[in-house]
Amino acid sequence: MNRSRFVLVLVFIALGSLLSGCGANINVLRQAEPNPFIGQKSYAVMPLETKGLLVGEKSEEQYLAEKDDGQKASFQGDKDAMGQRFEAELVQRARNLGLTLVPGDKAPFVLRPRVVFVEPGFYAVLASAPSQATIRVAITTPDGKVLDEIELSHQTDSRNGISVGGISTNPSSGGRLREDAAAIGGTLADYLAERAGL
Repeated sequence: MNRSRFVLVLVFIALGSLLSGCGANINVLRQAEPNPFIGQKSYAVMPLETKGLLVGEKSEEQYLAEKDDGQKASFQGDKDAMGQRFEAELVQRARNLGLTLVPGDKAPFVLRPRVVFVEPGFYAVLASAPSQATIRVAITTPDGKVLDEIELSHQTDSRNGISVGGISTNPSSGGRLREDAAAIGGTLADYLAERAGL
Protein backbone atom coordinates (compact mmCIF):
# COMPACT_ATOMS: atom_id res chain seq x y z
CA MET A 1 0.00 0.00 0.00
CA ASN A 2 1.40 3.43 -0.83
CA ARG A 3 2.07 5.92 1.95
CA SER A 4 -0.61 8.44 0.95
CA ARG A 5 -3.34 5.76 1.02
CA PHE A 6 -2.10 4.58 4.42
CA VAL A 7 -2.17 8.13 5.82
CA LEU A 8 -5.72 8.50 4.49
CA VAL A 9 -6.75 5.29 6.27
CA LEU A 10 -5.23 6.58 9.51
CA VAL A 11 -7.21 9.81 9.12
CA PHE A 12 -10.41 7.78 8.73
CA ILE A 13 -9.54 5.68 11.80
CA ALA A 14 -8.95 8.87 13.80
CA LEU A 15 -12.20 10.43 12.57
CA GLY A 16 -14.06 7.25 13.38
CA SER A 17 -12.53 7.31 16.84
CA LEU A 18 -13.74 10.84 17.41
CA LEU A 19 -17.23 10.05 16.20
CA SER A 20 -17.63 6.74 17.98
CA GLY A 21 -15.69 7.58 21.12
CA CYS A 22 -14.28 4.06 21.29
CA GLY A 23 -11.10 4.04 19.21
CA ALA A 24 -7.70 5.39 20.14
CA ASN A 25 -5.71 8.15 18.45
CA ILE A 26 -2.60 7.00 16.56
CA ASN A 27 0.67 8.88 16.25
CA VAL A 28 3.08 7.15 13.83
CA LEU A 29 6.65 7.66 15.05
CA ARG A 30 8.41 5.38 12.57
CA GLN A 31 7.27 3.20 9.69
CA ALA A 32 9.38 0.75 7.71
CA GLU A 33 9.40 1.22 3.94
CA PRO A 34 8.86 -0.79 1.91
CA ASN A 35 6.14 -2.25 4.11
CA PRO A 36 7.42 -5.61 5.46
CA PHE A 37 4.01 -6.60 6.89
CA ILE A 38 2.03 -7.06 3.64
CA GLY A 39 0.23 -10.40 3.86
CA GLN A 40 1.60 -11.08 7.34
CA LYS A 41 -1.07 -12.61 9.58
CA SER A 42 0.95 -13.88 12.55
CA TYR A 43 2.51 -11.70 15.26
CA ALA A 44 3.95 -12.31 18.69
CA VAL A 45 3.02 -10.01 21.56
CA MET A 46 5.10 -9.31 24.63
CA PRO A 47 3.51 -8.34 27.98
CA LEU A 48 2.62 -4.67 28.49
CA GLU A 49 5.56 -2.93 30.17
CA THR A 50 5.42 0.14 32.43
CA LYS A 51 9.11 1.04 32.82
CA GLY A 52 9.56 4.83 32.76
CA LEU A 53 5.84 5.46 33.23
CA LEU A 54 4.67 9.03 33.83
CA VAL A 55 1.56 9.55 35.95
CA GLY A 56 0.28 13.01 35.11
CA GLU A 57 3.33 15.26 35.42
CA LYS A 58 5.18 12.93 37.82
CA SER A 59 7.32 9.85 37.46
CA GLU A 60 5.66 6.72 38.79
CA GLU A 61 8.09 6.77 41.73
CA GLN A 62 7.12 10.35 42.65
CA TYR A 63 3.42 9.54 42.30
CA LEU A 64 3.65 6.46 44.52
CA ALA A 65 5.74 8.27 47.15
CA GLU A 66 2.60 10.28 47.98
CA LYS A 67 0.39 7.18 48.39
CA ASP A 68 -0.22 4.81 51.29
CA ASP A 69 0.28 1.04 50.98
CA GLY A 70 -3.35 0.41 50.04
CA GLN A 71 -3.24 3.02 47.29
CA LYS A 72 0.05 1.61 45.99
CA ALA A 73 -1.44 -1.89 45.81
CA SER A 74 -4.54 -0.51 44.07
CA PHE A 75 -2.41 1.27 41.47
CA GLN A 76 -0.43 -1.93 40.81
CA GLY A 77 -3.72 -3.76 40.38
CA ASP A 78 -4.86 -1.11 37.92
CA LYS A 79 -1.67 -1.52 35.87
CA ASP A 80 -2.03 -5.32 35.86
CA ALA A 81 -5.67 -5.04 34.78
CA MET A 82 -4.74 -2.56 32.04
CA GLY A 83 -2.32 -5.15 30.64
CA GLN A 84 -5.01 -7.83 30.72
CA ARG A 85 -7.66 -5.65 29.06
CA PHE A 86 -5.17 -4.37 26.44
CA GLU A 87 -4.10 -7.87 25.47
CA ALA A 88 -7.61 -9.36 25.56
CA GLU A 89 -9.04 -6.69 23.24
CA LEU A 90 -5.97 -6.82 20.97
CA VAL A 91 -6.20 -10.61 20.59
CA GLN A 92 -9.99 -10.64 20.10
CA ARG A 93 -10.05 -7.83 17.54
CA ALA A 94 -7.02 -9.30 15.74
CA ARG A 95 -8.80 -12.67 15.49
CA ASN A 96 -11.88 -10.96 14.05
CA LEU A 97 -9.66 -9.29 11.45
CA GLY A 98 -7.96 -12.54 10.39
CA LEU A 99 -4.75 -12.12 12.39
CA THR A 100 -3.14 -14.53 14.86
CA LEU A 101 -1.33 -13.26 17.95
CA VAL A 102 0.81 -15.52 20.12
CA PRO A 103 2.49 -14.72 23.45
CA GLY A 104 6.27 -14.28 23.58
CA ASP A 105 8.58 -13.64 20.64
CA LYS A 106 8.02 -16.73 18.46
CA ALA A 107 6.70 -15.14 15.27
CA PRO A 108 8.22 -13.24 12.33
CA PHE A 109 7.28 -9.91 13.99
CA VAL A 110 6.98 -8.99 17.66
CA LEU A 111 4.75 -6.37 19.30
CA ARG A 112 6.49 -4.69 22.23
CA PRO A 113 3.95 -2.44 24.04
CA ARG A 114 4.88 -0.04 26.84
CA VAL A 115 2.62 2.30 28.80
CA VAL A 116 4.40 5.66 28.73
CA PHE A 117 1.73 7.90 30.26
CA VAL A 118 -1.42 7.69 32.35
CA GLU A 119 -3.63 10.40 33.76
CA PRO A 120 -6.05 8.82 36.24
CA GLY A 121 -8.46 11.75 36.04
CA PHE A 122 -11.03 12.22 38.78
CA TYR A 123 -14.73 12.20 39.44
CA ALA A 124 -16.78 14.29 41.83
CA VAL A 125 -20.49 14.87 41.34
CA LEU A 126 -19.93 18.52 40.37
CA ALA A 127 -16.61 18.18 38.53
CA SER A 128 -14.59 15.56 36.68
CA ALA A 129 -11.60 15.05 34.42
CA PRO A 130 -11.10 12.13 32.03
CA SER A 131 -8.52 9.42 32.39
CA GLN A 132 -5.95 9.06 29.64
CA ALA A 133 -3.50 6.33 28.70
CA THR A 134 -0.76 6.40 26.09
CA ILE A 135 0.89 3.18 24.96
CA ARG A 136 3.93 3.12 22.69
CA VAL A 137 4.25 -0.01 20.55
CA ALA A 138 7.40 -1.06 18.74
CA ILE A 139 6.89 -3.71 16.06
CA THR A 140 10.20 -5.49 15.74
CA THR A 141 11.97 -8.47 14.27
CA PRO A 142 12.54 -11.29 16.80
CA ASP A 143 16.06 -9.97 17.43
CA GLY A 144 14.69 -6.53 18.41
CA LYS A 145 15.18 -4.43 15.24
CA VAL A 146 12.42 -1.79 15.26
CA LEU A 147 10.40 -1.63 12.03
CA ASP A 148 7.32 0.40 13.04
CA GLU A 149 6.80 2.44 16.18
CA ILE A 150 3.49 4.07 17.08
CA GLU A 151 1.86 5.77 20.05
CA LEU A 152 -1.80 5.17 20.76
CA SER A 153 -3.76 7.35 23.19
CA HIS A 154 -7.29 7.15 24.55
CA GLN A 155 -9.36 9.11 27.07
CA THR A 156 -12.39 7.95 29.04
CA ASP A 157 -14.68 10.53 30.57
CA SER A 158 -16.13 9.57 33.96
CA ARG A 159 -19.48 10.93 32.81
CA ASN A 160 -19.64 8.64 29.75
CA GLY A 161 -22.06 5.76 29.84
CA ILE A 162 -24.86 5.32 32.29
CA SER A 163 -25.61 7.75 35.07
CA VAL A 164 -28.13 7.29 37.81
CA GLY A 165 -29.71 10.52 39.00
CA GLY A 166 -26.85 12.47 37.39
CA ILE A 167 -24.24 10.42 39.28
CA SER A 168 -21.71 8.52 37.18
CA THR A 169 -21.62 4.74 37.31
CA ASN A 170 -17.97 4.90 36.20
CA PRO A 171 -16.31 6.93 38.97
CA SER A 172 -13.25 4.67 39.34
CA SER A 173 -10.05 5.96 37.74
CA GLY A 174 -8.80 2.36 37.53
CA GLY A 175 -11.94 1.33 35.68
CA ARG A 176 -11.53 4.15 33.19
CA LEU A 177 -7.85 3.30 32.62
CA ARG A 178 -8.89 -0.28 31.86
CA GLU A 179 -11.30 1.07 29.22
CA ASP A 180 -8.49 3.19 27.77
CA ALA A 181 -6.21 0.15 27.54
CA ALA A 182 -8.91 -1.95 25.85
CA ALA A 183 -9.61 0.76 23.27
CA ILE A 184 -5.90 1.03 22.51
CA GLY A 185 -5.61 -2.75 22.08
CA GLY A 186 -8.46 -2.75 19.57
CA THR A 187 -7.01 0.14 17.60
CA LEU A 188 -3.60 -1.56 17.50
CA ALA A 189 -5.25 -4.62 15.90
CA ASP A 190 -6.79 -2.31 13.28
CA TYR A 191 -3.35 -0.83 12.58
CA LEU A 192 -1.81 -4.29 12.14
CA ALA A 193 -4.56 -5.38 9.77
CA GLU A 194 -4.12 -2.20 7.72
CA ARG A 195 -0.33 -2.66 7.52
CA ALA A 196 -0.90 -6.30 6.51
CA GLY A 197 -3.22 -5.18 3.71
CA LEU A 198 -6.20 -7.14 5.04
